[in-house]
Amino acid sequence: MPDVSGQTDQLFSFLENSGVQLLIITVVALIAFRLIRPLVHRRVVGLIESRSGDGEEGRLTAEESRKRVETVESLISKTLRFAVIVLFILVVMTIFDLLPVIAGLGLVLAALTVAGQDIIRDYLMGILILVEGPYFKGDWIQVAGVEGTVEEIGIRRTVLRDATGTVHSVSNGEIRTASNLTRVYAMLAVDVTVAFETDLAKATAVVDQVGREMAEDPDWGPRLLDTPSLLRVGAFTQLGVPLRVSGRVRAADRFSAPGELRRRLLEAFQANRIEIAGVSRVNPSVPIGMQAAAPAQDGSAGPS
Repeated sequence: MPDVSGQTDQLFSFLENSGVQLLIITVVALIAFRLIRPLVHRRVVGLIESRSGDGEEGRLTAEESRKRVETVESLISKTLRFAVIVLFILVVMTIFDLLPVIAGLGLVLAALTVAGQDIIRDYLMGILILVEGPYFKGDWIQVAGVEGTVEEIGIRRTVLRDATGTVHSVSNGEIRTASNLTRVYAMLAVDVTVAFETDLAKATAVVDQVGREMAEDPDWGPRLLDTPSLLRVGAFTQLGVPLRVSGRVRAADRFSAPGELRRRLLEAFQANRIEIAGVSRVNPSVPIGMQAAAPAQDGSAGPS
């Protein structure tokens, strides 16, 4: 049977000789864990804000600065915490005289390096992504056939959440093309097709009026970077004449702004008797907005 008494004596002897050192190292490690994130946050915010521009350009990049701060801060905090853990382990191994074990671990790591070339590629690409900054946390991007919001950027992987709420973990080594759909601003583009007999001058005036009203709206005005207006009249189609309404919108409103503009355009076209081509109606001979007075399909009288 093992000599329990002898092992107990060795433990007490170790604690007597090295216990204070181990306690100090543990306390220092805990303090480091506690202080790392606030210190990193202040340094990163100061560095990035010092590079931000003034005026409208500065306002445009404020959201980008916040995303960059969160991304870089998260990575540096994780890296420093990992370094603290490694240092703590090395110190403890030194106290226990276990450093010779590291030599054996080095051989194992060398073998894993040869076998894990894909993993090494993931880490190298992760470093390049963080240095070049094609996207940050909170951006809506397309990478490796996946589209969604960036929830995490690590050295080895990028985590996205798509429109259905599904979380995708994409290895950085698989990312060759990264399309950022919400970098600083997004284009607001809405296509609407009107009938051939439409007075285009009147339709243009209505579209521009809708854009001005949306820009003057206290809720939507701050979200728009340009007043939506008619960009061009497109090539004729079998349905009618396509109109492209365009402008710029803040990145966060990339998906909500087009829907609001379509709603306003529909209401304005109906009010001005401008027919939207291809829209299914109960009775094509009755103008839009007068459908309530049209006879029902079964021959019965409509509402009086």
